[in-house]
Amino acid sequence: MPLSPPAENGPSAPPRVIAVSGPAHVGKGTQLRLLAHRAPQLEVCRPAEEHVPQWPALIGTDRTGWWLQGASYQELADVLAASFLARTRQPHAGALRCVRQGLPMLEATLAAVAAVREKRSTARAADNARAVLAPYRAALYAAEESEYGIVLLHDEDPARGVARGLARSPAPNGLLENYRRRLHEQIHRLVDEGRFDTAVVVGDRPVIDVQHELRQCLHRLYPAVPECALSRVRVVALGGDSDRAREAAGEYLRTRRGYARLDAAHLVGEAASDARTWAERLTDGLDRYCAAHPFLDRVSVEPVRDADALAELRKVFGDRLRVQDGPPAGRTAAPWAQLSLQRRLDRLAFDSAWTFRTPKPVSVHSLGLPPCLGVYLRALRERLTRPSPVVDLIAVTGSAARGTYEHGWSGLDVLVLAPQDRLPRLRQVRAELAPELAGVRLTMTVLTEDEFRAGALPPRLLHVLTLSGAGAIAPLWCAPGLALPVPDAVTYADGSLRDGVRAAVTLRRQLLLDAPDPHALYKATALLAKIMLRVECGAEYPADDQAIAAFHRRQPDGGGDGPGDVRNDRAGAERMAGAVLRGWLATLGAGPAPGNPVTGALEAAPPRTAENRPPW
Repeated sequence: MPLSPPAENGPSAPPRVIAVSGPAHVGKGTQLRLLAHRAPQLEVCRPAEEHVPQWPALIGTDRTGWWLQGASYQELADVLAASFLARTRQPHAGALRCVRQGLPMLEATLAAVAAVREKRSTARAADNARAVLAPYRAALYAAEESEYGIVLLHDEDPARGVARGLARSPAPNGLLENYRRRLHEQIHRLVDEGRFDTAVVVGDRPVIDVQHELRQCLHRLYPAVPECALSRVRVVALGGDSDRAREAAGEYLRTRRGYARLDAAHLVGEAASDARTWAERLTDGLDRYCAAHPFLDRVSVEPVRDADALAELRKVFGDRLRVQDGPPAGRTAAPWAQLSLQRRLDRLAFDSAWTFRTPKPVSVHSLGLPPCLGVYLRALRERLTRPSPVVDLIAVTGSAARGTYEHGWSGLDVLVLAPQDRLPRLRQVRAELAPELAGVRLTMTVLTEDEFRAGALPPRLLHVLTLSGAGAIAPLWCAPGLALPVPDAVTYADGSLRDGVRAAVTLRRQLLLDAPDPHALYKATALLAKIMLRVECGAEYPADDQAIAAFHRRQPDGGGDGPGDVRNDRAGAERMAGAVLRGWLATLGAGPAPGNPVTGALEAAPPRTAENRPPW
């Protein structure tokens, strides 16, 4: 039967000992140190082997041989049991205690030794361990009941867990490798039996993600243990020998990309003896700062020059850490150095903030376009991709991609991703295929992959990338392995508003003309309406007429129950453009109309009537 069967009635208060267990090289020590840094009221106990006199004699000897070959099984059980129980009996001031390797690990260790020595199965080895620990049963049961047990696992599968552990630190010999394998089996057996309160799978996750899960679990039971504030925070480490370049990089990230700019020395505090300690203190300082500023999701830290310290930070933050090294001090600045630095920082910021999606191409037929455009797009794809590709992506955007194309009114928008040196070939192909368009207006936008990654895109293309990420737009062809960025919500919203500013200016330019361009007026009106509806209620209207009708329902233009034939009726188009412009400008006001600058009295304006109000 199990060494410690579950109690029928749990304790009224949570246990006062937090035990973090797990196999070798799973990160127990790192997680305990981070926990202790952040919650100094926790008392971290010495390892169990330091509590009995038998262990000091083994220090400096072949301890593995003693465990697995040198001593009798009963002697090993006596030493281990005495170690764990002596640690439990250590006096403390009533505060929470943290221990490395909880009581269930005693049984797991002895069972693994039995499996190696006697070549026992997992179940038979567990029976041996319980039998040899029988004299200590009552004391061990009471000690285990006083613990809240957390076990860290390399993987949910024991075999994969062993492989991960050995990859992190290979065993020096076959005997120890076999022992680790058997220990994994015994730990997973104990997990299945419910001997741990919580199991956390580490896998390839960065240290801070595991710490976040641990602290979430502990905070519910022990409010004194604060939650981790770094689970969503992106970190940029600024290094290099040039103080001027580092200063410029830090200020650009702060003012243009919303990063909090922090000093590494202030966060770390006292001098650290090694890179690991430095990285853990920096992590603790960041955690405290971000807990005090919970709105932050991105920070830059400077200076970080040491390569070992950077390696330790990468273990902690994983992919959420980005590194920007400036040029060596004294090197002559390259042409356009400032602009190049800003573009690198943009790419660095967007690489961590944006997600990337591999697009799935669609057929030309699926777009439902007129035959002449189908012939054109198939020929374009053929010319640009065979026999060898000269582009990385061909995609149809705009109304032709959204299923709202109207022949005779809509144009054809094509997006091409290609290196700069392919422009002559693209120009040649475009000229050769122009007769196939049958008079349809073509707009071909060519961008490089670097522009995509650095976010050097007009707002319309940010919208295209967002629709692509949602699966609403798919390419006709893309290079194998190509992944397109999907903008984050903040960048997308900012781009939409900038597009709205441009649309409002375009509307006024058209309204000033004696004969506005009907197409330009209609498209600018619809674009501004789409942007306002998107920001206000999160709704997307792919078709221009849908957006104008939705805007009219929200803010009538005064011309009737519906917007009318805005596309073909000049008076209706100007009236709707004016309504959209008034709605846009109303959002820019600071409040009620200001008073008279001299007297402060409100000046009455003549009422607007059909006679004195222009159509816009």
